[in-house]
Amino acid sequence: MAVKPTTVEEAVARVEDWKGKDVSYKPIAGGITNPNFKVTVDGENFFLKVPGAGTDFIDRDACHAANVIASESKSGPEACYYYPDTGVEIVKWLDGYRQVTFGDVYDYKIFKRSIEAIREFHHVTDTKIPLEQSIFDQNRDMVERALKGDYLPAWHERMLTMMDQIEEAMDKVGAPLAPCHNDFWTNNMMYNEEKDDLKLIDFEYASMNDPACDLGLYSTVNFFPEAMDVEMTKIYNYGEFDEKLFARIKLFKIATDIKWAYWSLQQYLFSDVDNDFMQWYGPKVARLQHLWNDPRYDYWLGLLTGKKFWKNH
Repeated sequence: MAVKPTTVEEAVARVEDWKGKDVSYKPIAGGITNPNFKVTVDGENFFLKVPGAGTDFIDRDACHAANVIASESKSGPEACYYYPDTGVEIVKWLDGYRQVTFGDVYDYKIFKRSIEAIREFHHVTDTKIPLEQSIFDQNRDMVERALKGDYLPAWHERMLTMMDQIEEAMDKVGAPLAPCHNDFWTNNMMYNEEKDDLKLIDFEYASMNDPACDLGLYSTVNFFPEAMDVEMTKIYNYGEFDEKLFARIKLFKIATDIKWAYWSLQQYLFSDVDNDFMQWYGPKVARLQHLWNDPRYDYWLGLLTGKKFWKNH
């Protein structure tokens, strides 16, 4: 969805509540999709995001709705201002919080709190994101974008076939849709040691989706081993292991890596952000080839589709 280009100066000047106040701002390093800024207004800190070039595929209204849901559920920062015509969004700065690292997920306290925060966000039922979009919809969009370039993965046909197989299995399950983040890598989580509190941030790919997709993505992006997938399933399911939820998580690990491989590829082909997106693409494809060789793949598909393994049973 195209938005009107704007600058941080224009975005700051537009906030009526800030007029006549002492306002300063500085860029925040690390963003790979948008220019981000820390804005200080009379000593109070805010996070301001200006949509980056080549991000017309991001539904900014859906992003804002997800921010509001996270704010209301206390799983994210307080949502403050949003301007639909430019896509600029401003939330409260999380003072005292730091970005979660890959190493943090091996701290059980942080690991558990992250799963609980994801569950809190998913379980908001009175507010919906105005976009229903599955990982399969997102993948088809990324594939179409990649097709406009001059390179496709060597495994292109296999990746598309597996996406179709997994989508068919998930359609059989018919899981209720929930607010989903769809981009759970550790940098999109913030942790406060003193409060033992974890917040979710950066909802640009949010939609109403299968909640197991978020769990699968969170697992694969952090290279969770089997034991952590089992424990994640238990924490999310209030202490009880559910084999079908586990199977959905495992299959979504494959589906999400396919989607993000194509995302990395189309970003490499078309983004003007100064980032080596092929460095992102490579690990995703390598991890994907490991995941899709799991001998349980057909069992998980059969478990969800109801395929019979025994004659006359």
